[in-house]
This record gives sequence, C-alpha cells and structure tokens, in this order.
Amino acid sequence: TKLIPVNINEVNIVLVPLLAYDTEGNRIGYGKGFYDLFISKCPHDCVKIGLSFFEPHSQIIKNEAHDVKLDYCITPKGVISF
Repeated sequence: TKLIPVNINEVNIVLVPLLAYDTEGNRIGYGKGFYDLFISKCPHDCVKIGLSFFEPHSQIIKNEAHDVKLDYCITPKGVISF
C-alpha cells in the first residue's frame, strides 16, 4: 500500500468513528483528541461525518471547548443531520 500525501487545505470531508454522540452533534470517540486536532486544521467548510452503529443520546455531559461538532452521522438506520 502506498500512501499519497494530501494538502490539509484540500480535505473536504472527514469520517469520524464514534463511541457515542448526541442530538446536537457532540461526540465521544476513540481518537484521544486526534480528530479534534485534525479537523481544526481543515478548511472551515469541511464536512464532518460520524459513523455509528447506535442512535444519538439526548445529551453528552462531557463536552469541552476544543471539541468539534459533527455535521452528519451515518447509522445503519440512515443519515442524521445536525
């Protein structure tokens, strides 16, 4: 497998695996802050899409200022827009 470098300014969509998320697009993931840091470097209009097997929680209590919200989430039942 050959990795092809991509300029961060050319990233239009980021897929984010999720542990949990809420109805507002707040999320808890597996990345230990990796996705927040990566997304913060992407263009402002970059679309953030979560991937989850589960439906959203009503609210995630632990949300910090640097946490980036999702625009959409794909589940086995469909696509949720935030």
